[in-house]
Amino acid sequence: MIKKLIMKPKNKKGVMGIILFFLILFTILILGFIAAVSIGIIDFASDTITPIMTDLGVVGDSNVSETAEYTFGTVDTMVTALPWLIAFAYVAMLIFSIVFVISWNYNPNPVFMGVYFMFVILLIFGAIIMSNMYEDIRTGTDIVAVGLQNQAALSFMILHSPLILGLMAMIVGIYIFAGKQMETQGGFDV
Repeated sequence: MIKKLIMKPKNKKGVMGIILFFLILFTILILGFIAAVSIGIIDFASDTITPIMTDLGVVGDSNVSETAEYTFGTVDTMVTALPWLIAFAYVAMLIFSIVFVISWNYNPNPVFMGVYFMFVILLIFGAIIMSNMYEDIRTGTDIVAVGLQNQAALSFMILHSPLILGLMAMIVGIYIFAGKQMETQGGFDV
């Protein structure tokens, strides 16, 4: 009698978890860049439109200035707080990306360490390019540059993104390649 060979299915994830992590980090960086520029433009528009709309006066029986103060004044208050809200969301996304990797049961083969290191280098180069583009726009004197200069927290994080993202990637790399080894071996040499 010939016995069937029963083969266990192998883990076919490969390097996809690593690629997904770096795609998430680079997407967060791009979204932060787009959000910073958008907030700068929206802030300029709000600073321009709000005084005009609140000085309309009385038209017929309605006080348009008072109505505009309720609507445009509230929107202007929200737009003024928007840079700090976006900076908080940016930090929350970065923290979530680390939590995502830590909570995911992914223990890659140590062979992929070179691929991971290559992606860290690519992420740092991409962050340097985005940081330099942001700095070139921010050092100008136009409307967008003034809007970017008013965003202290998000500007700091985007300008220092090569260091921040590189450090995060290295910490996560240490965790996924060395941190879970004791779990797979049984732990405590038992």
